[in-house]
Amino acid sequence: MTLGPRVPARRGAIGLRTLLLLLFVAAALYGSALPIDFSFRVGSAAATLGEGTAAVTALLDELTRRSETADAAKRLAQRALAARAAAPGLGDSIRTLAARARTPMPATLPRVSPALRTEVGRAGRWLSAVSDTLVAASRLIDQRRWPDAARRVAAADSLTVVVEDEQRAVSRLAGEDLLAREAGLEATTTESRRDTVLWLVIGVLLVWLGLITIRRRIWQPLAALEAALTRVAEGDLNTQLPASQSDEAGRLAAHFNEMTRVLRTRAEEQGRFAAAGELLAGVAHEVSNPLMAIATHAENALADPGITPERRDEMQQVQRQAERATKLLRGLLRFVRATERHVVAVNLNDVVRGALDLVSYRFGVDEITVGGRLDASLPPVEADAIRLEQVVVNLLSNAIDALRTVKPPRQLTVDSWVENGSVSVAVSDNGLGVAPEVAARLFNPFATTKGRRGTGLGLYISRQIAREAGGDVVLAPAQRGGGARFVLNLPAAARAPAVVAARGGPGPALGAPASGPRVTLAGIRVLVVDDEPAIRRPMVKFLARRGAQVYEAGDGVEALEWLDGQTVDVILADLRMPRMSGTELFAALEASRPELAARLLFLSGDVSQLAEPGNTPVPRERVLVKPVELAVLEQRVAEFVAAAAAR
Repeated sequence: MTLGPRVPARRGAIGLRTLLLLLFVAAALYGSALPIDFSFRVGSAAATLGEGTAAVTALLDELTRRSETADAAKRLAQRALAARAAAPGLGDSIRTLAARARTPMPATLPRVSPALRTEVGRAGRWLSAVSDTLVAASRLIDQRRWPDAARRVAAADSLTVVVEDEQRAVSRLAGEDLLAREAGLEATTTESRRDTVLWLVIGVLLVWLGLITIRRRIWQPLAALEAALTRVAEGDLNTQLPASQSDEAGRLAAHFNEMTRVLRTRAEEQGRFAAAGELLAGVAHEVSNPLMAIATHAENALADPGITPERRDEMQQVQRQAERATKLLRGLLRFVRATERHVVAVNLNDVVRGALDLVSYRFGVDEITVGGRLDASLPPVEADAIRLEQVVVNLLSNAIDALRTVKPPRQLTVDSWVENGSVSVAVSDNGLGVAPEVAARLFNPFATTKGRRGTGLGLYISRQIAREAGGDVVLAPAQRGGGARFVLNLPAAARAPAVVAARGGPGPALGAPASGPRVTLAGIRVLVVDDEPAIRRPMVKFLARRGAQVYEAGDGVEALEWLDGQTVDVILADLRMPRMSGTELFAALEASRPELAARLLFLSGDVSQLAEPGNTPVPRERVLVKPVELAVLEQRVAEFVAAAAAR
């Protein structure tokens, strides 16, 4: 069982997803490392400068406050000495201010240099000495011992000079401390700037290396794949990609190579099928002429009132076999040469019958019994009848192939029904059925269980045709007896126009017996143009017997010569003739005598000739497909003349 080869996944190299993730993470880390480093280093130095500045400023403020408090106490004492009078509470005020000035400096001075810390301690001790001296002077003032008090104030004044010197020393050292911190911040900033430049240079190199890696691992493989796909789209199925990498790109290249290999194989098969179709179409035309000659001679013989019963039975056998061959030939031509899409109202039962006719030759050979029930009240569906016939033929062919793998009895069942506005056709068999692991891929293109005998496109194309018509083809659960059961579902037509037979074209199928009252050809002038006397003469004989005035021509050139100066009611012309074909005759009459071109009916074993480039468009309703029964020929000629007269 083959459902398309799988390309093994190779391991070893870093996958593209992992590579892209690593590159993203590395870029994110590298990009964030620089601002983080700058923030920590420069931010730390700036914080140190800020904290040191705040500490030094607070320290200087404290020294200034104590010095100013001591000066205030000293000025009170000096005023008391100058007045030689002690106001009530003056001593207490001096002692209070002196106590404030004596407030000790912090034992530890964070964020300051040792020299500044030492100098601050010395200045504090001198301020304490000034405070102690002023306290002693305040007590002497309270005791009105003015000379002793004056000596104490003078001593305090001398100590104040020393304190001022110490304050200047502290201010100088504080300035030096701040300058040192600022220099540290500037040095850190300079170092960070240098590191930033180096970091950016390294980043540029890493980006360059990353781009090289991405270009080699991603861009180049994708560009190669795009170019290869372009070549495949242009028709070069020999395109191959190097699959040297063992990552996703390598596996993608391997899958692409496998895809082109499958496409080449399928293209070769389709080419053979197309060539076979062309050959069949050509052979069909050649076969249809002898078949029509045989059927016409048999029908003419049967029309002879003096024929013996034994001879009549023989002629009827000949006629039935010719009709059987004709039916099969038309079906094959319809199947292989359908090109134009024609959406009409179609009865699915007619489609099923036509498809069964095409594959019926296999039933006897493979000992297959056909059963089932076709619902006679089936409403029409709107679709292309020939394409639907292709779907049913595919389903029937698959069922027949499945039945060949089992021993008789082999049962093929075809049913049709309508339910909830949907028209369905089911094709069932009593074969081995479809394995679950196969069912999941059954409708994929190139999925086949027939090995090299199958294209793997039958079910895929069948489903696409059904879905284009608004329906679907599904694998339904097998009913009693096992096997496989495929169901074609299509929506019923919203309205019910005249139903078209599966063969295409309005009304009854081309070549089908006509219904209605018997017509007469009395007085109708008919020109029969055909290069084969075995076909032309029996038709002439039959039409003359039916009352028509019949004339003959061997090809289009002879017909034009005969028509020079004459006219007829109907021209029956074969499409394929030497010297001048039927379409060429039609084009010549269109140019010279259009009234005669409108009276031309065509005979052909292959209607696809009408669509060939360069041919004048011919209405399909004016084409009779060979082999045509004489009764049908008579009916169509009479109707054609009546329609022309009505216009």
